[in-house]
Amino acid sequence: MRDIIEIIVSHLKEFKWKQAEIVIQITPASIGYETLFFIDENNNVEDFWIDFKNIRKLFDRLRKNYNESKDTADKFNRYKLILRKDETFLDKYWWDAEEDKKDLLDGAEVFYQWVNERMMSMIFEYEKDNDLVPTQYDSDGDLEYLSSWDSGKFTFHINEKNELEYRIVLTKDGKERVPDRADIALRKIARICNPCPHSASTI
Repeated sequence: MRDIIEIIVSHLKEFKWKQAEIVIQITPASIGYETLFFIDENNNVEDFWIDFKNIRKLFDRLRKNYNESKDTADKFNRYKLILRKDETFLDKYWWDAEEDKKDLLDGAEVFYQWVNERMMSMIFEYEKDNDLVPTQYDSDGDLEYLSSWDSGKFTFHINEKNELEYRIVLTKDGKERVPDRADIALRKIARICNPCPHSASTI
């Protein structure tokens, strides 16, 4: 821990500080600062920054401890370090259930958006390559591709055997259809994101 303290102190050497505080949040997919500030001699709170690469040892240790404790009573997803001017310190590990739920929801939203974009792209590429996408010439005489659907909905589920179960329906001019080779697109997504959320639905 001494090397981490020295790094923090070196980043504060130009300031008249009396206490610094760092809170780090850890999720299954990421780790980073939640707060990073110091209190000066006049009790003013000021933000500062330490590049991740300079404090990598602390991040690596927290990630290792997080992974080892995540299924135990000692699990944590927040870490706080309070460092005083005399280089004494206090640190704390704890589990923030509300923030954990928020982290999961935020991650799920990004994941669903990514899956939606990948699915649309893969279906378009397949249908374009197989002359299934309607086309027209624009005002400049250039060929442009039109959408082969107005709306769509798909759901997929990765079961306990890591097998893909899915359903996808596209709608064009009020008529529903199941796109050709959608299973290939979904299986590619499943391989890329494995392990991924057990279920998802995108419209």
